[in-house]
Amino acid sequence: MKTILVPIDHTTAAEHTLAYANKLAVRWPAEVVLLYCHPDSALTSAPAAELARQEQRLRSLVERLRYQQLTRQDGRRIQYRYRILSGCLHDHVQQEVMQHSADLLVMGLEHIDCGQQAAPGNHAAAITELVTCPVLVVPPGRRSLPSRLVFAADFSTLNPSLLPRLSALQEAFPAPLDLVQFYPPTERPRRRTFKQALTKAAAHLPWLMLAPHLVEDDAPLEGTSEFCARNQAQLLIIAPTSHEQLLRYFDSCHTTTRAYHTQIPVLVLRAQERQPSVACCDKCAERLALANKKSILPDYHSVRWA
Repeated sequence: MKTILVPIDHTTAAEHTLAYANKLAVRWPAEVVLLYCHPDSALTSAPAAELARQEQRLRSLVERLRYQQLTRQDGRRIQYRYRILSGCLHDHVQQEVMQHSADLLVMGLEHIDCGQQAAPGNHAAAITELVTCPVLVVPPGRRSLPSRLVFAADFSTLNPSLLPRLSALQEAFPAPLDLVQFYPPTERPRRRTFKQALTKAAAHLPWLMLAPHLVEDDAPLEGTSEFCARNQAQLLIIAPTSHEQLLRYFDSCHTTTRAYHTQIPVLVLRAQERQPSVACCDKCAERLALANKKSILPDYHSVRWA
């Protein structure tokens, strides 16, 4: 069974996050692992008793929300697990994702970590850097599952390992998918390259209703928000190449002006880091070194000389 890890911070917005995760769990279907990290500074003289009280509080929240926006039959089908830990989310989330083999992490845009509030999206961006599974950032408010998706990326440089990870989520998000590639006017000579990359990416995705779009715009982030608004998208999928690029999506200038892309859930994909090859013996080490040397040197024999 698939697993959704949901960090909870006991704020009102967290209820919306859990309600959204519940709908996903029914559609996929998936098991929900609820993770609450209680700040060390907030612990009483009896930490075990306090953690037990927080678990009971979490169970009460689950029972209250289990049937909200769901039929009783669907609510009963959801399986929950509870993880109550002492400390900060960013200290535990990596281990929890690995321990539960989480396929998706769902958290709030305004999640509070370690008892500290940050600008919207900052904690989510930090957590995304720590885990390898996709992270779904849900803004406050009641919302239904998406009926239209937008995947905005630079497909000419997109890491190939991201497409299978996105394909694994097709059952959770079976809505029509728009692939959009933005390029500045200075890159017009590369239009054919961009179009080929879009077509190649579309061929590796299982969505039945899929449409590629090549758009000229020198401000891709603003263009993405306008594209989502124009197409009434309910989920934006991004594949940032750096932590700074991810933070720009949730910059205060966008959250303050309530830009469209900050008002819908955002699914963040991260490429899996390739592990370096490790030799088990001296003979294997020599073979790896020879292979690396061959990969660096040009292969003149494969060139067709005129």
